[in-house]
Formats: sequence, structure tokens, C-alpha cells
Amino acid sequence: MTEAAAAESGEVMENAESRVATIAAEIQDLAPTIAELTQRVRAIMAEPQITTLEGRERAETLLPCEIGAEALGRCQILVANNVVVLETLGVISLTRYVFELLVWLRTIQATPLKSLRFLILSLKDGEDHTSQHIAHLEAEAQFLDVIAERDDPIPGMMALQEEHGENLTAEIVRNAEKARMDVIDFEARRHFIAYAADAKVNGYGFQAHLIRKKAVIAAQANLETKRQVRLDFVDRFSQSLIDEAGGVSKWNWFDSAKAVGMEPEYQYIYRYTSRLLHATPTSFYTTSKNLELTEMRLFLEYVYVRLLDVIDVVTDLADRAEAKCG
Repeated sequence: MTEAAAAESGEVMENAESRVATIAAEIQDLAPTIAELTQRVRAIMAEPQITTLEGRERAETLLPCEIGAEALGRCQILVANNVVVLETLGVISLTRYVFELLVWLRTIQATPLKSLRFLILSLKDGEDHTSQHIAHLEAEAQFLDVIAERDDPIPGMMALQEEHGENLTAEIVRNAEKARMDVIDFEARRHFIAYAADAKVNGYGFQAHLIRKKAVIAAQANLETKRQVRLDFVDRFSQSLIDEAGGVSKWNWFDSAKAVGMEPEYQYIYRYTSRLLHATPTSFYTTSKNLELTEMRLFLEYVYVRLLDVIDVVTDLADRAEAKCG
């Protein structure tokens, strides 16, 4: 490569890096606007004319604002975590999250009653997650019971005595016991046991007891609290209104994106990000595991303009609610 060509290549690289840095700075500069809008939305939500709404009016006025305010807060956190220091998976995750967030917000903007579906799905997901956690804890306790039965040094000691006889020493016993415990401890780790480290200290049988008497009971209480919150939500808005909004029917990203005019973005964003986010056959043979500067710029540009869209949608939701205040 000639000196001129090398200089030109370096200049292109510098320009690409500069453009990426510029867009990242533009995204960060949205923070005051997002914070100001969040404050405005929450102030509107606190107005007596809004807080006293019930039924359909509450679902179509207050709830969209509530979701919009939470969305803005989430955007602030994600931008702070993924744009200040640029890293491939962080930028890809941010891009996908902003896309999905905008699909939901535009869905609610088009049909405000859909805010009920958003929230009932959120409540149901919280219950499902806790139920799965309880199931994992119970399976973990059962596994620890099995390990506890095997955690018996006597058979090993008898084998050592038979093997070494009078030559058995304390050092041989210590080494054999350590090897036995290492095998058991490693097996516990291999089974993805959350309390494996505690079990090494407390003993496997006692740790299983603690899981059942403390962790499971606490999780069951948490599940009951979440269940009651969902039931109170249904009582407040009525099951018929929630069903009208779509209820807990399965959310489909393709259909939802298409309904708000974002099908092309779905096709592009999902395919592109999946190449690096998931262990698909294609990803195994993708040459680069990191975004090129041109790709980084593309995704950051997308995040920037879609954050502007998020701001526009939430502003519209706030304007509608504010009009209710007279």
C-alpha cells in the first residue's frame, strides 16, 4: 500500500470513528429532553382530573401516560449503560429494545385501551417468572437431597482401610476426603445450583431444608402478592374490558410491528441482531463477531431517530391526557 493510500485509509477510519462518536453524543444529548418530558408526564398523571378517572377513561388516559413515563425512564437507563461506552452486544441489545419499545408505544398510541393488555401481560409475566423460580428452588432442594445421601464418608473410609490396611495415614485420609468432596461440589456446580456455595458450608441436606423453609416460602408469599395485584387490577378495570383490549393472548412481534407500520424494521432488525445475539448455525460462521464502524453507525443512527419517535409518541399521549384536564 502506498503512503497516499495508507493515509486515505486512515482518514476514512478516522471519519467513521468521528461519525460514530457524533451520533453517540447526540443520543446522550437527548437525556435532558427525556427527563423533562418524564417530569411533565408524571405531573399530568398527578392532576386530580386524571387520578380520579376510572374504567375505560382511566385505561385510555392515565395508563398510557404511566407506560410512557416508565418507557422514558427505561430509555435513560439503557442509554447511560450502552452508549457512554460503545460495545457490540450493548448497542445491538439497545437497538432491539428501542424497536420493541416503540412497537408497544405506537400500539398504545393507536389504540389507548391496549395499555390494559400491556399491563395485564406484565402482571402475568411476573407471576409466571415467580412460579418458575419456585419450581427451580424445589428441584434444587430435591437435587441437594440426592447429593446429601451420597455425601457419606463412611463407605470411602472403609475402602481406604481395606486398600491400605496398617499403612493408612491421616494424610491419605485427608487427600481422599478432599477428592471426594471436590467431585460432589463440582457436580453441584454442573447442575446450576444457585445455593451450591452455601451448601458447601451448611451441608447439602441442611441447605435443602433451608431452601424449603425459607427461599420457597418467601417466593410463594411473593407469588401470592403478585397474584393479588393482578386480581385487584382485573377487579378495577373488569375482565370484559381487559378482554376487549386483547387480554393475555400471545403477543406476536411480527404482527404487532406490521400493524403499526414497522414490518420492514422488524425484518431487518431481528435478522441482523440475531446473527450476533443467538447461537444460530449462521452465527457460527459469521466472520466478524463485532460490529464494524459502519454497522455501529447504522444502529446508533436507528437508536437516535427511534428515540425521537419515542419522545414524540409519549408527548402525544401527554397532550391527550392534558386536554382532559381542561
